[in-house]
Amino acid sequence: MGKTIMAEISNYQDEAYIKIRSKIMRLKFIPGERINKKELQEELSIGVTPMREAILRLSREGLLLVRPQSGTYVTKIKISEVYQARFVRESIEKLVVAEAITQITKNDLSELKKIVSLQELYLKAKDYDNFFNLDEDFHHTFYTIDHKEFVWKWLQVVNLQFNRFRFLRLEASNLDWQQICDDHRAIVEAVSDKFPQRAETHVGRHLHMVDDDIKVALNLHPDYFEQ
Repeated sequence: MGKTIMAEISNYQDEAYIKIRSKIMRLKFIPGERINKKELQEELSIGVTPMREAILRLSREGLLLVRPQSGTYVTKIKISEVYQARFVRESIEKLVVAEAITQITKNDLSELKKIVSLQELYLKAKDYDNFFNLDEDFHHTFYTIDHKEFVWKWLQVVNLQFNRFRFLRLEASNLDWQQICDDHRAIVEAVSDKFPQRAETHVGRHLHMVDDDIKVALNLHPDYFEQ
């Protein structure tokens, strides 16, 4: 088999993986839902082999559960992993934001303020996909400023369950979405004023929102979670 064909197969597998993973992370597939692989193949124009490889990869990551003689299911959001991921994220991100203060430029600050302003616009429009993307961009920017890209990529694996919950909270109408933007703005102000301790405090408070929010989400969607 030639290199070109091998590369094409790899690309198809990556494409299938990315598309299905996105549907799981963005709750297009409900936690616990059984996946109709034939319908999904047709919807995403994915071949049998790329589909199989994507499902194996996602099952290794804990996003899909393959039950022999039963089917393939979206895993439920693991509460224990959400809390553990928050612990790791908070411990690291406080340091990253504090270190970024010593390196941040005026252009960086302008970009962060722009992200927060755009988030508020998408929040008003209830455009959750773009709101979530900008939320990721906001946090990612600090890792970029602090030259911690490898750490950010590693966190994406650790944060799988945490990020699933973060997207779920956006669809809970009785949770305070505006608080996310307010926290981001407070972090930017602390960084702009060169107060690392204050910035760390705001980062910690922001990430601890999950502690209260998860109780609300459990009441709304108890079937989406497991311990």
